[in-house]
Amino acid sequence: MADSKKSGAQDKKASKKGQPKKRAQRKPGELSRFQKVVIIIFIVIFAGSTLAGALAAVVQSQNSQTQEYTVETMDENYQGIVDDLEAKVAENPDDTDSLLQLGSYYSSWGTSVLMLAQNDDDVTHGNDLLDKAVERYDDYLGHEDSSDVRVSRALCLYYQGKTDEATTSLEEATTAFPDYAPGWETLGVLYESTGRIDEAKAAYEKAIELDPDDEAGAKSAAEQRLSALEESESSDDAATDDDAATDDDAAAGAATDDDASADDAAAADTND
Repeated sequence: MADSKKSGAQDKKASKKGQPKKRAQRKPGELSRFQKVVIIIFIVIFAGSTLAGALAAVVQSQNSQTQEYTVETMDENYQGIVDDLEAKVAENPDDTDSLLQLGSYYSSWGTSVLMLAQNDDDVTHGNDLLDKAVERYDDYLGHEDSSDVRVSRALCLYYQGKTDEATTSLEEATTAFPDYAPGWETLGVLYESTGRIDEAKAAYEKAIELDPDDEAGAKSAAEQRLSALEESESSDDAATDDDAATDDDAAAGAATDDDASADDAAAADTND
């Protein structure tokens, strides 16, 4: 009987390891904690990109004016910059520099709004800005293909919750630019966010292979995510082992109780 219950506990352990983790429910459009981590990773990896410059310009403006970080202050800081760039593009639709800056500013503005959103209107506003970012990135890509821009565009989709579309875009980007390490690292992040852990690990390892000196920042970011995955798996295994041990103890206790009951019954028969 004890062996049977122990086997059941082991089956329960295996079953738990195969079950996906339950995700906390969020409001529609609300950024998850993981998505916010992705935003930070993205800024770190593309520290030398136009997006980083966009963020730096806005943050510097906010610091100089000691402004509070709110959706309203973000609008105030970005609107004038974007209006000037839109005017340049209106005069010259082939101005790729302005198109790239617009995509980056809209992306930075939209993600900032989503992170600060307090209501549904804020969420809609943030997603509208990301739509504009995608449009401007598409305009740029119509003139010139770019690994950076493809990744930036895919992340805009991801922040909007269009994870499947974003993942497909990144898969296409890594096919078109197979040696671009940040593309693989970002693809790994999206795989990880949807529970495709084995594929995420493979993408991270590819990023590390392509960026051995960490010149693009992809190696360090990928190593951090791999380490986090290993820690998570170790914690899950330890928790599962604890559950199994508890089940085994319960089974052993039940078996002892059964034996005691059998002894009592035998003693009663003898007395009779």
